[in-house]
Amino acid sequence: MNEAERLMNDYLIWKTDNINKKVGFFPVYSNFKEHMRELSPGAISLYLYFGIHSKNKTGESYHSIETIADFFGKSSRTISSWIKELEENQLIVRRQNKIRGVSTTYLRPYR
Repeated sequence: MNEAERLMNDYLIWKTDNINKKVGFFPVYSNFKEHMRELSPGAISLYLYFGIHSKNKTGESYHSIETIADFFGKSSRTISSWIKELEENQLIVRRQNKIRGVSTTYLRPYR
C-alpha cells in the first residue's frame, strides 16, 4: 500500500469508526467557503464552536461569552467581536430572551 492509499484508508477508518460510535458532528457545507473571505479566523472557529454545541434539529446553543472566552483563552471583548462578525454575515442570531437570562445563539442557514 503506497502512502496515498494509506492516508485514504486511515481517513475511511476514522470516519467509519466515528459513525459507528455515533459521535456527534456538525456539517459544514461547501458553500460556506464564500463566507470565509469575509470572516476572521477567530470568527470561523467560533462558528464551528457554535455548530458543535448546537442542538441538531434547531441550531440553538446556550453558551455564555465567558464560557466561550475561557474555552478559547481569549477576552470577552474578542468573543463579542467574533459574534458581531458572525451576526453581520448573517450566520448567527444571538438573543437574550430574559433580563439577566442566558443568551441563546441560533445558527442561520447560509447560501
